[in-house]
Amino acid sequence: MTATADSTDGSDEQRSEAVARRRREILEATCETLSRKGVSATRIADVARRLGISTGLVHYHFATKDELLAEAFQFAGKAELEVLRELAAVDLPPRRRLNAVIEEFCPRGEFVSWRLWIEGWAEALRSERFRATSRELDEAWIGVLEDTITAGVASGDFICPSPHDSAWRLSCLIEGLAIQLVAHGGTIDSVEMARLVDAAVSAEVSGG
Repeated sequence: MTATADSTDGSDEQRSEAVARRRREILEATCETLSRKGVSATRIADVARRLGISTGLVHYHFATKDELLAEAFQFAGKAELEVLRELAAVDLPPRRRLNAVIEEFCPRGEFVSWRLWIEGWAEALRSERFRATSRELDEAWIGVLEDTITAGVASGDFICPSPHDSAWRLSCLIEGLAIQLVAHGGTIDSVEMARLVDAAVSAEVSGG
């Protein structure tokens, strides 16, 4: 039997695991490339070079560049969303848990994930697939924030008339400040952003 580009000797399960592992490696490399080069400048060859594999192997897993980029954006967003959900489930005092969720969402380090988010939002203007993914992930993130605030209200630690409205306002503030910090470099710094976000949280959620 002739092996496919990513098959290995062994069971179907082993082959399936090998394919899944390779797809994940390609998606991770694509996310890293996208955050540095942007959507328009990223090529299949860039991803292949980063992994030391052929472009043919990338195409074996992803038929087109558009498919690869869209799946990479979704892959990165879902990974970050899972981290936020895990933080929201940690047994901490409500305000500390809320702060942990917000801190995780805010830009830090070299802004790799936020560069990717901003690229994805820009591409959503042209791509229905990017638009659907962006909307889905954004609503999910706001849902995590709303649930975290709601839990604090239920425990009696927070006073917040509408966790839903507060979550939307806080999300829009964080995203807007993140764009100023990451895309406009110098308009605002991380310290000032943290101060503004903390003041907004205190205004939206009293107690805790």
